[in-house]
Amino acid sequence: MDSVRAFLDATSAFGGELSDVGFKALLIALVLHFANLVLRATAWRNILQAAHPQERIRWRTVTGAYLAGVGINSIIPARGGDVMKVYLVHRSVPDTPYTTITASLLAETLFDIFIGSILLIWAFSAGAIPGTPDLSKGLGAFEFTFFADHGKALAVVLAVALIALAFGFTWIEGHVNRFWDRVSDGLAILHTPNLYLRRVVVFQALGWACRAAAMFAFLQAFHIPADVSDAVLALAAGSIATLMPLTPGGIGPQQALLVYMFNGVTTRSAVLSFSVGMQFAITISNAIVAAICLSLMLRRLPWKLRLHKGKPDAAAAPP
Repeated sequence: MDSVRAFLDATSAFGGELSDVGFKALLIALVLHFANLVLRATAWRNILQAAHPQERIRWRTVTGAYLAGVGINSIIPARGGDVMKVYLVHRSVPDTPYTTITASLLAETLFDIFIGSILLIWAFSAGAIPGTPDLSKGLGAFEFTFFADHGKALAVVLAVALIALAFGFTWIEGHVNRFWDRVSDGLAILHTPNLYLRRVVVFQALGWACRAAAMFAFLQAFHIPADVSDAVLALAAGSIATLMPLTPGGIGPQQALLVYMFNGVTTRSAVLSFSVGMQFAITISNAIVAAICLSLMLRRLPWKLRLHKGKPDAAAAPP
């Protein structure tokens, strides 16, 4: 697959320039990266608290679940980490239904959709993103080229998916008790715009500022001549590459987009080294933090509890 080949080329370039990495700037970038995640987790906790005001939603529980989910998403495609987020929160607050927690994730992404759309429009208007013909010829990323070359097939697939989704929601509405009420609970904070702005948008806006600053630090760490606008441009590439999460962290398409965007700014080898180096640093850091969070939150797994209960008590054992 061309996406895999692009990533392997980037890996080779990164290996050749590893000794030139500015590790101080890299550390600053990672600190800003995790600051963004903590801010986002705080916003999600506020959404969950508004969904279930009678429950005490612990900040540390939601933050741990969020960091664990992000780490899993870094190594598993198709947003598998979101399932872990929902499970960990429900495990801590069992009275909060899965449907409500899942709906809260939708409320958590609304501001991202807004900012991502602005970035996408800006990048297109600046000519930083290729048009559809260029996607099918130049980037060599499966996630884009397949749909660019098979527009009719994409329309049919989307139509079938929407019909199936409609039938699915009809079945859910008829067979799951209080389904829509639980969804509404997850979106409760949207019913009070002032609360949504103060408890969610403010934190997420600060998170986006941290993301942009982190991207600038990553560019500096890999000695890419860039200013703030270039950092936002690179941030747009990462956002676009993860719109269809068919690969972990959007690897492959992200490298191809960055090479296109920074064409003429620096060498292709330098851009590939930056893209894969940043990807490795974020993925490894996310995975380590996720492992720590999971180990702390799942110290007493259900199977361990069953084994413990099934063990005869030494005091009760016959002489």
